Amino acid sequence: MQSHCLNHQETVATSRCSSCSIPLCDLCATSYPEGIFCSQSCHQSVLDGAVRAARMAKDEEELRQWRQKKAAIKMISWVVMGCALFFGWEYLPEAFTGKVEEWIQAVKAAFK
Repeated sequence: MQSHCLNHQETVATSRCSSCSIPLCDLCATSYPEGIFCSQSCHQSVLDGAVRAARMAKDEEELRQWRQKKAAIKMISWVVMGCALFFGWEYLPEAFTGKVEEWIQAVKAAFK
């Protein structure tokens, strides 16, 4: 079944608007580099959508990079703290190490 131009009902449509998909004849269709459109507003709508999509992609990339930096900082912090505890355990005060060692012994005893 053939569709007819929305503005000229007696004329068979040769294309559709790239934005709103209404059928258009050769007289109503306006060609742009982005496709065929029924009006300047439909063309502008497609251009605005492309700008919004590019902005969203940029924002998502910035968020991804920020999350990666945050994760890297956390990982480095944990490694530094672990190294500091491992190599500096004997220099820490007895009030701290004694309680930790008691806790470790209690955990070991629970699994015997």
